[in-house]
Amino acid sequence: MTTAITNVVDRHRKASWQSLEQVSVKLEHGELEAASQMLWDAAAHGVRAAAARRGWPHDSVKDLMKVVVRLMQEEDGPLDLNSNLILAYGFNRIDRAWEIPLYEDDVIYAKGPVADLLRILESMD
Repeated sequence: MTTAITNVVDRHRKASWQSLEQVSVKLEHGELEAASQMLWDAAAHGVRAAAARRGWPHDSVKDLMKVVVRLMQEEDGPLDLNSNLILAYGFNRIDRAWEIPLYEDDVIYAKGPVADLLRILESMD
């Protein structure tokens, strides 16, 4: 990997874990919508890191979904990659806030699968 690619991968990995940590902070401050968005941001950054490392497109949600499918098909990634990313996408509040009711217990629960997603992605590198 070139230094530029390594920097992009490292930036996304760091952002993924920072976003996941922010979920609890946002919940402590009563910011349920922001906590929800942090879940999605964590997952998206994790997938972007995996895609950038491989030179795959990763600019849109559609790209991110394709990355996970490719990882499963081409690199024998577990089914959890797909199910955990889909779960995380349900917490994306940008332009979707009206679609899915939001509950604090759901956000708390979803931290586990999102953390699993990040660990799986990192283990595949």
